Amino acid sequence: MKKFFLLFVTLLLAAVAANAECPQDKPDPKMLKEIQEYKIKFLAQEMELKPDQKEQFVTVYQKLSAEKQSNFERMRALEAKLRNNPSEADYKAATEAMADIRVKDAALEKKYDAEFAKFLSSKQIYKMKEGEEKFRRKMMDMHHKRKQEKNGHAKSGSGKGTPGKGNGAKGK
Repeated sequence: MKKFFLLFVTLLLAAVAANAECPQDKPDPKMLKEIQEYKIKFLAQEMELKPDQKEQFVTVYQKLSAEKQSNFERMRALEAKLRNNPSEADYKAATEAMADIRVKDAALEKKYDAEFAKFLSSKQIYKMKEGEEKFRRKMMDMHHKRKQEKNGHAKSGSGKGTPGKGNGAKGK
């Protein structure tokens, strides 16, 4: 499992580095597809899927991801509208629409949980959700590291210390 994860992170870093030339507001579709493929492989491993389950999982998960992506894009469009001198009415409309999108996301999750339950155990569905969060955190960590390096704030040394966590005490 650790070997797969290290391979995954290495390949993901390569994909992120290859995307460095693309504008930040429009990610490279090829890179997004690669990330989605790695995510599915990662989740399948986390869930300990059997080969017959994996095929079904990929099909259903891709449908779920497409619907979630559509909701995400609507959310981003609402946020973009608020960048150019928005009125109180614009904020109200965006707030209500964002709440509606979150409700739709929750309904999607319930709908697809029922789909997954047709061929996955409850434990596997739970592991999928846990794996999604783990994947999201790893992606965010990689994004923050890349951003720090790009801005010239890369830390020297072991990189084990985290500011604000009480692990850098001086004057012992």
